[in-house]
Amino acid sequence: MATPPPVTDTFARFVNDTDYSTISETTLANAKMHILDTFGVALAGVATDTASIALDYCRRVGRSDEASIWGTRVKSSAPMAAFANGLLGHALDFDDWDAYIHAGHPTCMVVGAALSLGEVIGSSGKDLLKAYVLGIEVLTKISAAGPNLQDRGFHSTPVLGSFGAAIACASLLRLDPGKIKAALGVTASAVGGIHRQQGSMVKPFHAANAARNGVEAALLAEKGFTADAAIFEAPRGFCDTFFGRGSCDYEKMIANIGRPFFLESPGLGLKLHPCSAPQFLAADAALHLKREHKIDFAEVAKIEVRIPPERYQRHYHAEVKTGLRGKFAINYVVALAFLDGKLEIATFTDEKANRPQVQDALSKVNVIVDESIPEPGPYCPVSVVLKNGELHSYTARIAKGDPRNPMSESEVLDKFRGNAKSVISEKQSEELIAAVRNLEAVENVSRLVSLLRPA
Repeated sequence: MATPPPVTDTFARFVNDTDYSTISETTLANAKMHILDTFGVALAGVATDTASIALDYCRRVGRSDEASIWGTRVKSSAPMAAFANGLLGHALDFDDWDAYIHAGHPTCMVVGAALSLGEVIGSSGKDLLKAYVLGIEVLTKISAAGPNLQDRGFHSTPVLGSFGAAIACASLLRLDPGKIKAALGVTASAVGGIHRQQGSMVKPFHAANAARNGVEAALLAEKGFTADAAIFEAPRGFCDTFFGRGSCDYEKMIANIGRPFFLESPGLGLKLHPCSAPQFLAADAALHLKREHKIDFAEVAKIEVRIPPERYQRHYHAEVKTGLRGKFAINYVVALAFLDGKLEIATFTDEKANRPQVQDALSKVNVIVDESIPEPGPYCPVSVVLKNGELHSYTARIAKGDPRNPMSESEVLDKFRGNAKSVISEKQSEELIAAVRNLEAVENVSRLVSLLRPA
């Protein structure tokens, strides 16, 4: 068997050697929108039960005043603040996602870790931007060179996101290549997350753990903590263990790294709907039919959604009694799209899910297994039959928010303002937008943190 290339060392040297000036304007502009979007969804996430429990936990175990938990006046240690901020960013499943290589929802963890540590060490906005770009680049290179982790039962978001968070923190600390490799080695033994947990509070806990993993690994490495120096490519290392022995393409993993950066092409998706991304095509199709034909739900006789077998197994739930479950149930998403003509944070609450009208709407949705649709479902046909016999059908093919069908900047800003308004003032929101748009000019990221505190 041929000796694999030095993947871990290549990543470490790439992070050490990359100069901010070599990052393209497109990459930086996209990075800013993803960072801002993450701040918004994290602020909206403060109101969730998941966040309430996590904040109580952080108060109990993270007694320190060094780093801020966004959307609150609570402070904690850098690792525990990262834990809380990573969780807030994923609590609503409204954060960005990868539409191409099964990399999950990366920004909540990378920014959650980097800003928490950056606040402590006085990082600049330029430092934060570079760290974020590098973290996304490395985690997506790992993901693109191996099979889908979710096929093995892992939740790719925390497994890969932990490495992105560690890279970002290593960049902020300006670790040398040897210490970056140590940070990656520590991270490899901290990662985890079971995909089965979707629809429960554990899914955002995964993101919380990943953000904390990144801070802890970088801080340990900074002080001289040692780890295996070839943790990705070595036998029985991370790739063999998580992806399966011999299943990764190590040459691909390091080829053309940063040329272009992933954030430039193909890019990450931004969510228009506060639910899991596999429901987006069905949601878009249902909302299109509702608008196009001005459908009054009282006139709906039945609705049909066609999806491939694996998607049916993962995303059809005959009974939906909680808002969290609804985020991952294609029948719930379609029912509410037809019922309300919109999908918003309030769509996915327990109170909403248990309304008789909603349960009645669910009963009208028939999800059909269609083996002619390839996995994982690159298109989604939805049909509605009205009580007068009229039939309307539409097939959605590229979800709104996918990099091939992106949200406009104004749509992203409107989403941010809508998410932020329950926690910070309108003045703070506009100042935060301005600060992120000019992040390279921010001398200390504590400026961002101050704008994330409640009005």
